[in-house]
Amino acid sequence: MTSSFSFKPAIEFAISQEKIKHEDEVDLSKSSVGIDSVVLRNADGVVIASIYKRILKEIEDSKSLEEGDQAVES
Repeated sequence: MTSSFSFKPAIEFAISQEKIKHEDEVDLSKSSVGIDSVVLRNADGVVIASIYKRILKEIEDSKSLEEGDQAVES
């Protein structure tokens, strides 16, 4: 189920919120994707960040809008 999901946006968000310092702290084999959230875990299986998918979606939408605005300005 998680194979089609990219953890990259969740990891980038966790770094931006200072939950983790570097993506190497996340063990993707122990991390999981639920119905409404992404749970990032370290090598010991300890939860280091839990992020709602809605937040990730809003960030993605904002980036798309910003890119669209920049394309219009060019």
